[in-house]
Amino acid sequence: METLRDDAAGSVPDGSVDLVVCNPPFHVGAAVVTTAADRLFTAAARVLRPGGELWTVYNSALRYRPVLNRIVGPTRVAGQDPRFTVTVSRRR
Repeated sequence: METLRDDAAGSVPDGSVDLVVCNPPFHVGAAVVTTAADRLFTAAARVLRPGGELWTVYNSALRYRPVLNRIVGPTRVAGQDPRFTVTVSRRR
């Protein structure tokens, strides 16, 4: 197993990994902004092999699941409480 720290998987070849773990930032100052998350989800979809998984943890109020379904693939909630949600998205 190899662990890599990278900016939106810029150095990772397309379709080359089985697992991506993501905790996307959502604050720019005091503003809630989701553009970084969208960029990271798109990068994860690009580098995941078909059937690979993206595990994401995020603030429950952000409701990323529909975005993950659209960008990555079928997404289920693995765990949730009032503050945080953990989802698993499987690459189509």
